Amino acid sequence: MKLLILHASAGNGHRRAGEALVAAATAAGHTAVLRDILDFAPALFRKTYATGYLNLVRTAPELWGYIFSQTDRKAQRPVERRVRTVFNKLNALSLFGFLRDEKPDAVLCTHFMPLELIGSLSPHRRHNLPLFGVVTDYAAHALWYCDSVNAYYVATEEARRQLRRKGQPAAGLVNTGIPVMPEFAARTTPAAGRARLGLRPDLPAALVLSGGYGVGPTLEMLRACVAEPPACQLLVVAGKNPELEQAAQQVVAGSALAATVYGFVNNVHELMDAADVIVSKPGGLSTAESLAKGRPMMIVEPIPGQEQRNAEWLLENGAAVRLHEAVDTSWKLGTLLAEPARLAALATHAAQLGRPTAAADIIADVVRRCGG
Repeated sequence: MKLLILHASAGNGHRRAGEALVAAATAAGHTAVLRDILDFAPALFRKTYATGYLNLVRTAPELWGYIFSQTDRKAQRPVERRVRTVFNKLNALSLFGFLRDEKPDAVLCTHFMPLELIGSLSPHRRHNLPLFGVVTDYAAHALWYCDSVNAYYVATEEARRQLRRKGQPAAGLVNTGIPVMPEFAARTTPAAGRARLGLRPDLPAALVLSGGYGVGPTLEMLRACVAEPPACQLLVVAGKNPELEQAAQQVVAGSALAATVYGFVNNVHELMDAADVIVSKPGGLSTAESLAKGRPMMIVEPIPGQEQRNAEWLLENGAAVRLHEAVDTSWKLGTLLAEPARLAALATHAAQLGRPTAAADIIADVVRRCGG
């Protein structure tokens, strides 16, 4: 089969989920094309959409939380749907020509915008193209729902119920988990992971993730650990934020803190192997990757809205603890690492929640539904 996988570059997770689906499709012998829906939009719309979300969650997360809750309540009202669809279509007219020329056998969307754009087409204009939604958080916002989606792939029973209430038939709702790259499927002990990377074998490790764009209280957490070094080593990933990487290196330079600072890396899976706990914002993909590796999380500053819901799900299921204030980072890490039984229980729950084969399971189900 020829599969078209569409994402939107609002954050990093939608793209990473798409890449995982491409890898799974390719491994199964299919052809997969990954495209950013914003590539089909005018430059101004593309820039505003891609950077607007990041700027908003960095500077006014409470405002984003308000927008999230309001759109969740109102997204399916007929007027709102019509206005949103017309606006998006005007900004992505070239997408429909691309679909006509590309002639995929099915489209998978890891963001709600392409799902709504294609789903709003009449069956005739859509050429009866099968359409699938891959929800990349642990709850399903109302914007994900579209009348003409063949199936949704979700990560929790709660998300499945949310889309069922919106009107999606039960047969078109599959709880697979969030797709992650195949390298996150292999699990090993933290000691073995540290040995592979040449890290100190005598100290447990905490992996501090700042996301692909370096968002979060990383410097505040590092300063707290420099002031009161915990009995562990820190592996700090600054992401695509060279200013954060440089500032982090300056914070830890010359201190007693055992810390290694990285910029953007391609071996997060190996760093997760080396960690006893992952300190991170609970983005959908970061969470899915951590759970696939069987690593518990220490949640920091969840964005109101989707990350807050992810955080609550993790805490409810015993796979994470919450760091409320960056100044307490060292104390919180020390307390957790000093309780091996508690840490082991968190890791066990994380491993039970992990869905490392989600991408392959989604591709297999899509192929089955399309008669491939």
